[in-house]
Amino acid sequence: MHTLAGAFALDAVNDVERAEFARHLEQCESCAQEVAELRATAARLGAAMAEEPPPEFKDRVLAAMHATRQLPPRTRPGSPERSRRSARAPRWAVVVAAAAAVVGLAAGGVFGGIALTQQQELRTAQTQLDQAKERYAPVAALLAAPDAKTAHGQAPAGGGVTVVLSKTLNRVMVMDAGLPAQPGGKVYEAWLITGTDAPRSAGVLAPPADGGLVVADGVGSADHLAVSLEQAGGSPSGTPTEVLMSMPVPA
Repeated sequence: MHTLAGAFALDAVNDVERAEFARHLEQCESCAQEVAELRATAARLGAAMAEEPPPEFKDRVLAAMHATRQLPPRTRPGSPERSRRSARAPRWAVVVAAAAAVVGLAAGGVFGGIALTQQQELRTAQTQLDQAKERYAPVAALLAAPDAKTAHGQAPAGGGVTVVLSKTLNRVMVMDAGLPAQPGGKVYEAWLITGTDAPRSAGVLAPPADGGLVVADGVGSADHLAVSLEQAGGSPSGTPTEVLMSMPVPA
């Protein structure tokens, strides 16, 4: 049951697995903690991709509703009375149903509601959505990995990082969890450390507005992770310049 933590956190289980794992959580404190951490991570990733709708969005939705012919609901053959009742549905019910459908589309995708009128907007929105999917596909695979483990590390200067690691995928994600704002022109860089070997860069953390994370493959047998403060673009020497914190990787 322990291997279902990642899939359960992302609601990627069937009804039977969901019920069984929910009962398991009542007795397994470590799984409950892991699910909570994975859900928090997924929520932060979703928030990083959220966008404010354009100011004219409401007017465009209302205009589309009034200009679009509403069709009656489908009924089973041989039920003329139901069809007649459906045809007499009050105007407000049709408007509410249409509005609910539009809201559902907007909530279901970051860019879905943008492309209501123009084909060019649709192509642009689809391109942006494809880019977002491509960018976060490694993160989604990591969070859903059966052996995904999470850990939190605190920095002496405040804040810290959340680390998600999968040995089977040989992949790690490091996410900013309240690190102090970087001085002008500075960035945070994550490092993988194996025993007494020289640290290996896992990459520069993206700005908080862009997710505040970095994903890297090639974890190998690394046993510690460090975060340093570097100039823009990362350490020029390939070694940490100003180490802010170090922590064991999730076992």
